[in-house]
Amino acid sequence: MEPHFVHPLSSLETLDTDEGKKEVINSWAFASVIWSTALDGNENALILINEVFPDKSRIPLLILRSKQGDEAAMRDAIGIIAFAIDDKLAEAFEPNK
Repeated sequence: MEPHFVHPLSSLETLDTDEGKKEVINSWAFASVIWSTALDGNENALILINEVFPDKSRIPLLILRSKQGDEAAMRDAIGIIAFAIDDKLAEAFEPNK
């Protein structure tokens, strides 16, 4: 597998800030790096994935299929991670109630 598989929807995004334009990695690209690192056996990435996957029983099969080069499995895993990142960031920045 290629190192750090990046889903085609991922990219750097340009944000306008007070200091000017800045390029930042979006959640899909970040999720791609996390997934690729997990496939390499990185324990910290595997722990992170275990925390964000709603159906933990899918993780072993997605890892196996991704290592076999199944791009659909890679997209599924990356999508799950990316949406989890988005959800966690949204929660972190919600106003206090």
